[in-house]
Amino acid sequence: MKYIAKLFFIAVMTTNAQVGINTSTPQESLHVAGTVRIETTNQASVKTTKLFGLNDDGTLREIEVGENLVLTNNVLHARPYDHSFGQINLTVKDNNNVDLLLDPGEANFGKTIIRVNNSSGESQITGFTDGYDGQHIWLYAVSGTLKLIPNDTGSSNGNQIEVNEKPAAKLWAMIEVIYDGTRGKWIIMQSHA
Repeated sequence: MKYIAKLFFIAVMTTNAQVGINTSTPQESLHVAGTVRIETTNQASVKTTKLFGLNDDGTLREIEVGENLVLTNNVLHARPYDHSFGQINLTVKDNNNVDLLLDPGEANFGKTIIRVNNSSGESQITGFTDGYDGQHIWLYAVSGTLKLIPNDTGSSNGNQIEVNEKPAAKLWAMIEVIYDGTRGKWIIMQSHA
């Protein structure tokens, strides 16, 4: 019976073992209190598939690579600029503080051309939510017409549109806008009406 108890104790210890270097109370499977040196990392035969970094506690964690970065042959580089399509549906004529669904996890995250479906036939927009400095969007009228209304209080101050060119797009036309964080406005860059 003592033999079985010892064997059970050893089995439990090996499956839940934590190793500590310069610490008697390891908090992870391998816990190093001090500096770490790793040699021979430049091996052509080894392909890197993940990136790692340290969190605030000094714990090594995996870093997720976003859609705009690519890890190829052990080199991290930016993906070439891609104009990808997203879509929103407008069901009424007058639209304030329109959410283009561009935030991480939303349907149009990473998209630069937004197809605007107007079930009312003609839509007016007074502003867009969640703009950040330098954000660049094309609005593509794929049903009906689209008109941007400048400096309209129907939208919050930081969501409003500043018009410096034609603010409308007919069917199959586009309006290019960019967000100016300093002014807190969407600026029309060009319109292809």
